[in-house]
Amino acid sequence: MYTQNTPVHVRLWNKDFWFLAIANLLLGMAVNVQMVMTFFICPSHEESSVAMGAFGIGLVVMGMFVSFLVERYRRNHVCWYAILGVLACLATPLFHDLPFGGMTWVRLATGICYGLAEMVLYSTLVVDTCESHQRTEANYAVAWFGRLALALGPFIALLFLHLFDVGVLSWISVGCASVAFLMVMMVGCPFRSPGDNIKLLSLDRFILPASWGLTVNLLFISIVVGMILSIQMLDLSFFAFLLVGFLLAIMAEKYVFANAELMSEAIAGMLLVGFALLLMLVETDQTFVTIPILVGLGSGIIASRFLLFFIKLSDHCQRGTSQSSFFLTWEMGLALGLFLGLERSTPAVLPYVGELPAWKVVVVIALTLDVVALLLYMAFTHQWYMKHKNR
Repeated sequence: MYTQNTPVHVRLWNKDFWFLAIANLLLGMAVNVQMVMTFFICPSHEESSVAMGAFGIGLVVMGMFVSFLVERYRRNHVCWYAILGVLACLATPLFHDLPFGGMTWVRLATGICYGLAEMVLYSTLVVDTCESHQRTEANYAVAWFGRLALALGPFIALLFLHLFDVGVLSWISVGCASVAFLMVMMVGCPFRSPGDNIKLLSLDRFILPASWGLTVNLLFISIVVGMILSIQMLDLSFFAFLLVGFLLAIMAEKYVFANAELMSEAIAGMLLVGFALLLMLVETDQTFVTIPILVGLGSGIIASRFLLFFIKLSDHCQRGTSQSSFFLTWEMGLALGLFLGLERSTPAVLPYVGELPAWKVVVVIALTLDVVALLLYMAFTHQWYMKHKNR
């Protein structure tokens, strides 16, 4: 049976597509290993917080140049050089002792290169490697590979930290990015001659203005996930069970939500994440498994559904732009959530819970944002999407 999440496909999983999907996974893992390393290199929560925020800023720096770069130069070459930039950033701690604040600049540069590489990969290379009727499934599958990196990267980093010192994390991230670079190099990409009157600055392949309603709602949700990660960043078991939650989300979309109401996935996902936040406030021995599974299940369902919403909201020639918009919204929300969660001045924001530990204040804020996102979706976003979708 074909479902709303798994469109018809014929020979999509060819060699080139596998290489791009795995490269996306490895590149995401490399950046997330560096994210864990930041916690050990930065001397304070405040500096870690700024470094996480700097990464989010870096993601959008090259956005308006993406269309010019892929039209003016070979698109696969643009991705190669962007990944090489990521490699240089990941290798920096191996050759230089970073001064105070140095990791912030490294994370900013990593965000710039990573954002460019992923926007080219999502908006152009994936689309070029498959037929038009396969592209929705291709976008859906590649996005899931990137989502799994959010659990696998920190899990591998923390696992190796139990055996070696923090220096090994740079080698792991460099190794993952190097393999990703080689895989993208092996993907065949058709040559396209440069067009006429190429604009240096453009929103094409960067931001889809028509998706602003989805963007706001998804941003709230990804901020919540980022704040949860800021609390659990050094917990190996959390990321192991987060991966289990992601895998359950894939199964749920195929079997549970196959013929469900269209808005049921987003609502169920936000309720699951909200329930996980409530369990975090309870603090019982039985919740250490349940919480990450609920977070992975809920956020995986939400992200997958919103990805398809972005696609269906775009015109035929805007598919790549919709993919970049989704990627940037999700990643920037995670970075902003990590920034807010690590900023230990949060009790001043909510003085009436000033007696709570700082991490519980973060949970209260995240729970509030999750409720806001749920109410916003039910009261506005879904109806707005149904009115404006093009497919």
